[in-house]
Amino acid sequence: MRGLVDKLKPVFAISGRASRLDYWRAQVGLALATALVLTLTVLATQAGGWLGAVPCLLFLPVLAAGVCVAVRRLHDRGKTAWWMAVFAVGPYVLSGLASGLYAGDSVLILAAPLLALAALALSIWAWVELGFLRGTRGDNRYGAEPARR
Repeated sequence: MRGLVDKLKPVFAISGRASRLDYWRAQVGLALATALVLTLTVLATQAGGWLGAVPCLLFLPVLAAGVCVAVRRLHDRGKTAWWMAVFAVGPYVLSGLASGLYAGDSVLILAAPLLALAALALSIWAWVELGFLRGTRGDNRYGAEPARR
């Protein structure tokens, strides 16, 4: 059990930096973990209805690991963890405002497509920022440059 805890400790760390390769490796692992949890949830739901809620709880550590690796990736880019809030919540807020304007009957309905486009642009920016742009060279305030493999 101790060995498993030691292996999972870096996954849930928010301090330090993560290279692009570390980020993409984590994303592949998290996608596989999500598929496994989703499969278990469907099977448990079919077996016992409410039993589907039990494996569904496993989404929480998967989500936490995703946030942690994204924060470390932002640190590698020289950005604070607050950017994660912008990237995670911003598109939902903008698209929610857009859908609210579509439902209304006002002149503001013309702003709805612009808000939807802004939500899409923010999502694409987050994807590029986290997955494709190079981290800062050398040490920064979040730690030493991760090994580039």
